[in-house]
Amino acid sequence: MILQLLILWLVIIVSPLVPPVLVPLSYSMTGALILQQIDPRILSIVSVAAAVIADIIIRKMQNFVIPRMTINEDSLKDKNIFARIINKMNSYFKKEERIGRLSLKWEQYLEKRSGRIITFLFAIFCYIPVIPDIIATRILYKKIKFPYFIIASIIGKSITHIPFIFLGKSIAQLLHLWI
Repeated sequence: MILQLLILWLVIIVSPLVPPVLVPLSYSMTGALILQQIDPRILSIVSVAAAVIADIIIRKMQNFVIPRMTINEDSLKDKNIFARIINKMNSYFKKEERIGRLSLKWEQYLEKRSGRIITFLFAIFCYIPVIPDIIATRILYKKIKFPYFIIASIIGKSITHIPFIFLGKSIAQLLHLWI
């Protein structure tokens, strides 16, 4: 059981990299652990902690990874669709004045208390599975302080994982009684 929890923890940490594949796998593994009568509180702690650690890793690594993604455009010209997408991303990130203009209004809004509260609520919304975590973390970078980022991530991931786990546990108990 501990090995299965460790594998689930690892899958949840790596899942932001390949969301269409690993997120359903993590939910399937969670469902399998629920059917094996694991304590839902332990499962909740493991899954929320892994998701929050994944968000923290994304936040810490994004300034290291994004500049290294800028590949020489001459080597990628007209090769394939992936190369064209990378070129567009590179040109967007190289022109930081675009990002600066967009975030200037947000920074002015953050000076007010209501702006900080709305940004915190937006951060919680971003970590509900509406937007991929990589994009949400990039949107919120330098807009929310690190402790508030962690709190927003914990709340958002708790809203996502805990109801699924306890609802699954309730359904498993009902099916067990029925069978």
